[in-house]
Amino acid sequence: MKNLFRFSVIILISIFSGSTNAQEFRDVPENKSVIIDGVEYFYEITNESKVKEYNRFELTISAKNVSGCQLIYINQNKILSFFEGDPSAIARFECINANGKRLTSKGGNLKARPFYVPYSRTEKTADGKTRTINENIQGGYIFPHGRTISNSFIVLTDEGRPKFKVRTQNFTDLTNTAN
Repeated sequence: MKNLFRFSVIILISIFSGSTNAQEFRDVPENKSVIIDGVEYFYEITNESKVKEYNRFELTISAKNVSGCQLIYINQNKILSFFEGDPSAIARFECINANGKRLTSKGGNLKARPFYVPYSRTEKTADGKTRTINENIQGGYIFPHGRTISNSFIVLTDEGRPKFKVRTQNFTDLTNTAN
């Protein structure tokens, strides 16, 4: 119970005092990874072909948490525009030479799983008695250590292989809460 209380307090402090801003785009070279804030970002081309005048690439974008701790993302409205309105997005990969034709993508998001915290509240019933309701509420999103998050999509380029940039969301590191 003590650990749960500490965890809840840290989350509330993060919500009110933390500032979450998206970082600038960083280049991600093909067959290499980029590590930003303890997360390794990379992409893999799984299939390529030529379709009429376009080069067609099926690919998988990925992020692996190598930070040594769980990463917590708290909901904050000011970051939503960078990630197509998705608060669970931890990163956005953009293919800078994709044309987006024939209903293909120019980029994609990587999403963390939601996490929930217990919450108790009291309310009055119709007969005037007080009852306690225990429920779980969503506290944000979590990206556990060692976990890899992936997303697959197709891009078309007019010339050459796809070139990617990644924009990441800042996060709150809540590792040593069980003291």
